Amino acid sequence: MRLPEPGGVVVGLTGCLLGIGIVMVYSSDWVSSLGQRGDSSALLKHMVALGLGTGAMVGLLCFDYRRLESLWYVWLALALSGLVLVLVPGIGTLQNGARRWIRLGPMIGFQPSEFAKLVLVIFMARWASKYQGRMREFLRGFLFPLLAVMGFTVLTVLEPDFGTAGFMAVLGMMLLIAAGSRWVYVGGAAMALVPILFLLIHHAAYRKARVLAFMDPWSDASGAGYHIIQSWIALGSGGPVGDGLGKGYQKLFFLPECSGDFIFATLGEELGFAGTFSVVLLFALLAWQGLRVSLRATETFGQILALGLTFMLCYQAAFNMAVVLGCVPTKGIPLPFISSGGSSLLLSMAAVGLLLNISIHSQEKEGVLSWRPGFLVRKSTGACVPCTSKVQGAVRGTPGWKGHPYQRRGIS
Repeated sequence: MRLPEPGGVVVGLTGCLLGIGIVMVYSSDWVSSLGQRGDSSALLKHMVALGLGTGAMVGLLCFDYRRLESLWYVWLALALSGLVLVLVPGIGTLQNGARRWIRLGPMIGFQPSEFAKLVLVIFMARWASKYQGRMREFLRGFLFPLLAVMGFTVLTVLEPDFGTAGFMAVLGMMLLIAAGSRWVYVGGAAMALVPILFLLIHHAAYRKARVLAFMDPWSDASGAGYHIIQSWIALGSGGPVGDGLGKGYQKLFFLPECSGDFIFATLGEELGFAGTFSVVLLFALLAWQGLRVSLRATETFGQILALGLTFMLCYQAAFNMAVVLGCVPTKGIPLPFISSGGSSLLLSMAAVGLLLNISIHSQEKEGVLSWRPGFLVRKSTGACVPCTSKVQGAVRGTPGWKGHPYQRRGIS
């Protein structure tokens, strides 16, 4: 039995996650949005971001993704410019002691670090494609791309956004390994980052408080440990099947960010273990299909790009769930496709658009046919067509042969 094309499965999985996100954003935020303020701003913002994300996803299907490789310097300049501009007072919005947003009005805002994550994947894929034969070298295969990763990371730390900076560092190192860099180089860099990580935590009181709360949240139950304790209460009260959609109590001003970074806890309270396991399963299937897209890509740029996009989405989901479960210190990392928010949802859907683009062009290159001596076999139906000179001419000799129903495969 032949597996479905990964692109179609990715669309179905993304649609399921987006549907869950719409329902949970409405359910988790109706108290604060409809009850307290008298409007539905959270759901409205989420739907606007969903519309923009859908447009971005469809738009990215309308051109060959390989054009991104030739314009890598444009995306790199835009990403670095955004990370610098957000630090400028008057341009970057100061919120909770950090400048992470560039706002153009009460409803319109953009988080440059989210765009930077996508650009980092494109840059690393381009670098691996250009120097695929030299990735074992120290300079070309490790140091130079690592400096680019550190540039993104340092600018993000300055906002400060320690969680996203750490995410970028892990993403960059994973792509270095996938591109062929030596494990000893990447491992040495990771070990060198440990003392820097310690200093960054030690010299920021709120980071130190979060680490201590992670180790023993009950020591500061009304302070730094409040988030995780309320998250545990929500998850624990959900049980096997939950309290029922819309019937959770922790969203009644007990659980902060109940529609944002901690929406997974709200989902666990209302839909129980069955709901949380379903979300985990959907992301696991998305990771599998993303790997299939990467393996089917026909050149290094597409392979590393698909792998990086898949890792970016699924690692972010896993990290968010780990925060909600208390497995790692609390950080502001949204759950892709489900958490309310504009930039994360928009860029997540753009990443899916690129994955679909790679899948489509891989199918075009592979063709819709398998080949047997003297015959072309159409994969969708299994029908055998004699490989006559007329068929060969139609497949090979006409302009735009890629659009022919019997594309070239095994014809010399």
